[in-house]
Amino acid sequence: MLRKARRSFQPRLVVLVPLFVVTALMPVAVSPIPAAAGLFKQPRVVSTRYTYDLATASGEVLAFGGARSFGSAISYNLPAPIVGIASTSDLLGYWLVGADGSVYAFGDAVLHGSLAGKLTAPDHVIAILPTADDGGYWLVDANGVIRPFGDAHRIGPGRLPPADLSTPIVSAAVMRNGLGAWLTNAAGEVFTIGGAVSYGSLAGTTLASPVTGMAATPSGLGYWLTEANGSTYAFGNAVPSGTATKTIPGSVVGIVPAADRWGYWAVSDKGYVVAGGDARSRGGTTLKATGSPVVGIALAQKWVPSPVGGGFPSGSVGYDVNWPQCSGSHAGNLPGPPGDIAGSAAYSIAIVGVDGWAVGSDNPCLAAEIAWAKNATEPAGHSPGTPAYDLYIFLNSPASTSTIDQSGPAGTCSKLSGGAKDHCLAYNYGYNAAIDAISYASSQGASATRWWLDIENDACAPGIYNDISNGEYWSCNQELNSATIQAALDAVRSKGLTAGIYSTSIQYKGITGGYVPTGGSGPLPLWIAGANWTSPPYPSSTGYPAPSANAAYCAGGSLAFAGGQPVILQETPGPNGYPFDPDYAC
Repeated sequence: MLRKARRSFQPRLVVLVPLFVVTALMPVAVSPIPAAAGLFKQPRVVSTRYTYDLATASGEVLAFGGARSFGSAISYNLPAPIVGIASTSDLLGYWLVGADGSVYAFGDAVLHGSLAGKLTAPDHVIAILPTADDGGYWLVDANGVIRPFGDAHRIGPGRLPPADLSTPIVSAAVMRNGLGAWLTNAAGEVFTIGGAVSYGSLAGTTLASPVTGMAATPSGLGYWLTEANGSTYAFGNAVPSGTATKTIPGSVVGIVPAADRWGYWAVSDKGYVVAGGDARSRGGTTLKATGSPVVGIALAQKWVPSPVGGGFPSGSVGYDVNWPQCSGSHAGNLPGPPGDIAGSAAYSIAIVGVDGWAVGSDNPCLAAEIAWAKNATEPAGHSPGTPAYDLYIFLNSPASTSTIDQSGPAGTCSKLSGGAKDHCLAYNYGYNAAIDAISYASSQGASATRWWLDIENDACAPGIYNDISNGEYWSCNQELNSATIQAALDAVRSKGLTAGIYSTSIQYKGITGGYVPTGGSGPLPLWIAGANWTSPPYPSSTGYPAPSANAAYCAGGSLAFAGGQPVILQETPGPNGYPFDPDYAC
């Protein structure tokens, strides 16, 4: 993207769904059985309309399959690790609950109270169970105590007799009418409180591993119990699921049924997700940038976003500029009117770089180049006062001398060791670098709704740090590079902004190994470099073909990367000495 030293480019432990809470299950292929008779008959629901969110102990929420992210607690100073996630009934929000009973609400979820500061060790919360109308919830602890908040009813005596507990309670589920609940312990015993009816248990069964979760069917006429190794057992009208047929990474920690009773998703503490029944896999994560284990999975509505193209209508042309176009602290000769330098023309795409190759290399003429960007033709659909330009930042691995990586959302890295420390440094660096760039832009009067991460130069340095002096801006550790990129995306989104990635399929794969970032609302926007030279945006005098020559780039396919959708193409300057980076909107 820079015009100097450019490299060549190639052309929820406990989980809850709206009406009940669950924790762990390893799904396998099942055969649907007729619905049980009763008051809670369920209509057939197409599970492919739904997807899921994963929650980690550090408070991160990862959205998959088009699920819309409503925020996370990763930047909070959590007094205790997160242990569960629960969706609101309309799937437009969720709660996170900590082991100390702290509750955090996102989207349309509302706080109704918590147990923060009220529990005495070793007591700890294991589940949050919302009411059907979202007007309240129950918090369940490992002693089998169920505490109501908001409009949640008091269920029976509100606790199990201590003599009943041979092992701690590990999971719970609530009846649809809120008048009864089921609880299970690590031995697979099932306890009922209030009006709940037992459909069986694993009491007396020799188990290969402890029971870690319970999931009620949407009708409340059955449930599953699951072991840590993924073996599952069906009771009542739950679909029989047998025993896991494959080994998964880590231990199963969460299960969420689909909106019908014919399918479900399960997740391990390493973020591996498997679909069962009529549910369809929406992906998972084998990389947790913070080094924090996944603790839960929650049902989400598949979200259909607005077109990913954003502010630049298809066919728009324009330019991107950065410090190479500076003349000291002033903007140098820039493309477009009034000078029409080198045949450049009117533009509606304007993208300005905030920094150079590394943290601290701020663009000295950012304010002047923003003045140029504001002269761009206002794209159709922009509301008054909306910036008619995008901003971008360069990203790279931390250096051995970096200081902004020592603490941040991933924690204080000096308190960790080995791979956990390396992940901490990589994640903190990416997150803080993006926050610093946004802060600098603001100080220069620059404000955009969409920010791009420039991910290029796949020459890598051995170890976990970059070696900029040798032209190696990234570590050769692709997993750590991916953590840095994910962190920067998370940081941009934490400010309520849209984040996208600039790169090529070859360089992005070289840097990350093909990592697909998580989070965001809808497809990840891509700005692809190295597209064919066309006219426009190049002057007609060049004789280049029409933009249709880049149909393959806009279509994505093998030319795309990071699981994203092409939005803008950069037609990297050709051999005619054209001095600017022209861009074309797909």
